[in-house]
Amino acid sequence: MKTERLIVLVSPEEKARISKLAKQRHTSVGTLVRTALSRFESDLDRTEGEGEAEPSAEQAAALDRLAEVALQSMERANSALDRAFDELEETKRYFDSKRTKAGAAA
Repeated sequence: MKTERLIVLVSPEEKARISKLAKQRHTSVGTLVRTALSRFESDLDRTEGEGEAEPSAEQAAALDRLAEVALQSMERANSALDRAFDELEETKRYFDSKRTKAGAAA
């Protein structure tokens, strides 16, 4: 098989990610890139002309569940922030009263 060299510029972080991925799969970076290209081409061939593909029922259900989990997480985060702001206000009042007492004593 005749081969040619292809030089692709990537950031140091991308290079580290690619190298790590190749190592995890016990393959070379070149093989990893060739495999990824083949899969990409297969996906293009499969979806070409379809436009925006509708998600399958399974994908739609997974997306709905993901949205539900994200909403629950956001609600918990908002509650935690509300509690933190309440505690902060209580702490401010405490130190304001200490300063007021200290100022009156002086």
